[in-house]
Amino acid sequence: MSKTTSPPRPVGNDHLRVSSNIMRALAHPLRMQMLHFIDKNGSACVNEIFSAMNIEQSIASQHLRILRQAQLVLTRRDQKFVHYTLNYGKMVEAGKVAVALAGFVV
Repeated sequence: MSKTTSPPRPVGNDHLRVSSNIMRALAHPLRMQMLHFIDKNGSACVNEIFSAMNIEQSIASQHLRILRQAQLVLTRRDQKFVHYTLNYGKMVEAGKVAVALAGFVV
């Protein structure tokens, strides 16, 4: 028996834009390090991130903004501090997108 594959489903522009933003956010090594740091600690505020990574606060904030826009991190305000946690659901989606895109390369 030969294995048949169903024809690819059309992908809407909104889905492509969201997927593109996720892949772009994940494409930077510093952002990947930030995600790892947040995951390892459960949550982190910008002060903890820039101190641990030995980078300027403004750089950490810029990269966190990109991660927020891609919805890869969630925020929780505690007085003057904003705590970041990973959006694991969005990370799973990102993994599925990466697998699907890998099929185009093969």
